Parts: sequence; structure tokens; C-alpha cells
Amino acid sequence: MVFSNFCLLLILQRKSRTFLRDDSKEVALLSDFGLDHYDELDASNAEGDHGGSWARACSRKGIRPLLKEFSSIRKYMPKDVTTEAFNKNLNKNRYTDVLCLDKTRVILRGRTKDNDYIHANWVELPSHRKYICTQGPLNETVEDFWLMEDAQAVIMLCDTIESGESKCAEYYPPSCGEMMQCGGIKLKNERKEEGIDTMEFHELSIHIGDNVHKVTHIKWRDWPDRVSPNSPLPIVHLLTRMRPLSEKGPIVVHCSAGIGRTGTYCALDYATDKITAASPLSIPKVVKEIRNQRLHSVQSMLQYLYLHVCLLEYLIITKATNRTPQTRKFQRDYEKYLKKFNQRTAK
Repeated sequence: MVFSNFCLLLILQRKSRTFLRDDSKEVALLSDFGLDHYDELDASNAEGDHGGSWARACSRKGIRPLLKEFSSIRKYMPKDVTTEAFNKNLNKNRYTDVLCLDKTRVILRGRTKDNDYIHANWVELPSHRKYICTQGPLNETVEDFWLMEDAQAVIMLCDTIESGESKCAEYYPPSCGEMMQCGGIKLKNERKEEGIDTMEFHELSIHIGDNVHKVTHIKWRDWPDRVSPNSPLPIVHLLTRMRPLSEKGPIVVHCSAGIGRTGTYCALDYATDKITAASPLSIPKVVKEIRNQRLHSVQSMLQYLYLHVCLLEYLIITKATNRTPQTRKFQRDYEKYLKKFNQRTAK
């Protein structure tokens, strides 16, 4: 009886945990920020252009018009959304307002229908490479997390505790040589690899019965929740490093809710796929395509701006475009806005 009451209390506490917020403060800050005015040019990419025209148009128009652009898609939801599995498994959801789409949800293998749920969705890119976008594991879903699929890598875009709030359970052994038991699964941290900037790379072995699967685990330590980093270089380098692995099988990406930082990362890779294929590129359409598979993705205005900054940097690094006074100004304006936003929210 005591145990049942304790479980009920946990569910009720989680029921009160919400994640989605109104971004009116971001909008107001950008509106009175005093950025230079830019013409509202079409920043879509011409077919066969490999991103050059998009980069030129984006850097010319600057970040102010992106406010209007993001506002137009901020509440976008695909048609005919159903979330029955989410509704039936409230104790397995980190937040009550971050829904999990039935159509693309990851179904746990080897489980009965009444026990095959995890808050995770498949996200497929134009090249047919696949991601699994998921929330940060809860203590009671760590075993489920490792049972999902034979992923090539796990990208962790959050810390376990941020600003005094739990964002993710401890779900892997962080030290080299350390072992961890998760239900019927045994994990071992085999070795630490050379990282990128503020990222940690580890090779984990996942033991399920007689089967052993190796996974690359990446933890990005300093991407703040709901906002964005200062530099685009870490994510561009990570994306480049992960591409060969993503061509072999799915990559799991998570933050806390699995929509903001996670959605931004996947949207960037989706956009690079469009550029590689020399297909027309529209960032609002890219965000919608990600949300059609993982609801609420790219949650904040800052994440939307960061997506543009990162894509510009990717195009410069891959020599699809040149670094120009306009691209430098775009980056400076983003940094200026981010600094101002952080100063205001810290008060």
C-alpha cells in the first residue's frame, strides 16, 4: 500500500511538470534590441545551388526578419496528430506537455504492446539517414533507453542537473573502466576518445544477454536549456564527425525534453542533406519536416537563430560560400543578441 501511494505521488508530481513556454519575452527583446534593419529577402535556396544563394540571402537580411519567420511557424503542428501511447504512459513522460507522436514513435523490441512505449520518435532525413529523438531518460526508463535500437551513437545535449533541476537520469558509466547495471543490461565504459571543445567522447559496450554492442557516447556539457551556445563551431564539427556513423545506422539524440536542443541539431543535419542533394532549401519548411516527426522541435527563437548561424558556418567550412563582411555581421548580431538575452534573463 505504501509503495503504491509512493508511485502515485511520483506520477502526480510529474503531471505538474511542464516544459513548453511562451516566447513573448524573446520576441520583445528582439523587437527593442536596436538591430540594423535589413530587407526581408527570400532566403530559400535555388535548386542546384548547393547553399550559396541561401547563405548570401540569409546574411544580407540579418536576424531581425527571422523573428517574423519563426513567429509564423512557432505553433505549427502536423495534421491528424494522435498521442494515445503518450496518454497511456504518463509515468514514463518527463513532461506533461511535450507530446510523443504515435505515427513515428519508437516501439521497444521484444516487449508486449502494453509495455513497448518510450518517449522517442524516429526522424528520417532526405538521405534516409535516421535519428531517434528522445527525452532524457528517467530513472525508471534507463533500461528502456538502452533497449531501443542498435544505435551507432548517443548524443547527449544536456547535463544531468541544470540550474538545480534534474534534466536526465544517470544512464551510463561516465568513467573509463566503470561498469553499470540497468535491469537486465550491463554497460561498460571501454575508453575515452578525443573530444571536441566542451564535448566528452566515450566508447561504451552494451551487454544484453550474450549480445555485445558498441556505442559511441558524446556529451556536450555547455549548451544551455531553451537558449543556444555562442559559437557554431562545436555543432558543425560534431555533425561532420558523426556523419560516417549515421550512414551505418541510427543515432540517438536527446536533451531533457528531446525537442529544443535535440530538434535544432537534427534540423541542421536535415538542412545539410538538402544542400548536399542540391535541393531547394527553406528553413521554415525544414523545421516543419522535423516537427512532423518529433513534435515541438526547435522550441525557441534563440534555437532558430542558432540554426541559421550554424548552417552559415557549415557552408563556409565546406566552401559552399565565402566568409564575407555580411556573414561576419550576421554572426556578431547573433552574439550581441544572445549576450543581451542572457543578461536580461539573469536579473
